[in-house]
Amino acid sequence: MMNPVIKALNFRHACKLFDPDKKISKKILDDILTAAHISPSSFGLEAWKFLVISSDEVKKTLRPACWNQPQITDASHVIVILSKPKLADPSHEYIKLNFGRRGLPEDATKAYIAKYKHHMETEVFPRMSAYAWCSKQCYISLANIMTTAASEGIDTCPIEGFEKEWVEKVLNIDKSLYEVSVVVALGYRAKEQPPRIRHPIESIIEYL
Repeated sequence: MMNPVIKALNFRHACKLFDPDKKISKKILDDILTAAHISPSSFGLEAWKFLVISSDEVKKTLRPACWNQPQITDASHVIVILSKPKLADPSHEYIKLNFGRRGLPEDATKAYIAKYKHHMETEVFPRMSAYAWCSKQCYISLANIMTTAASEGIDTCPIEGFEKEWVEKVLNIDKSLYEVSVVVALGYRAKEQPPRIRHPIESIIEYL
């Protein structure tokens, strides 16, 4: 019997043509959003927010900012994943509150925060912005959204083809708190999945 996750991943593809008349049920949508909610993030920061768009009017307004791609308006739902870059700052009050949730002794919490601060200052910020680092976390939730959707027979299309500032303006995003990281459309395919193209597995996996 095929592993159910592999089965879902074989079903999944970047759907370019959705059936606009088919809508995702609340039960299935809730399961997909639960997968996003419980997704892992570096240091457990959960520096994200999920905007779930079902309004046809909002989708029509959003479409031009997403390279006028039909997936935006034809999909049942569109999820815009926002990152919260400022929460990555080791001095932000959220860091203390976030690590405090673990219920560790105060000295252990302080030591963990110090370790986080050192990591961010020596390994992360010299290489990328807080936005880029938080967006990496958002992509973990994106993968879980797509895999959970596929397990329920729901198609998805991850979308990076958008104009960030335009999307943020259309959705009235408070840019002092959030920035758009990625967009994903969800619904039911209007035609069969095309053949999957991948490099041979032997060329991308090495055992040590």
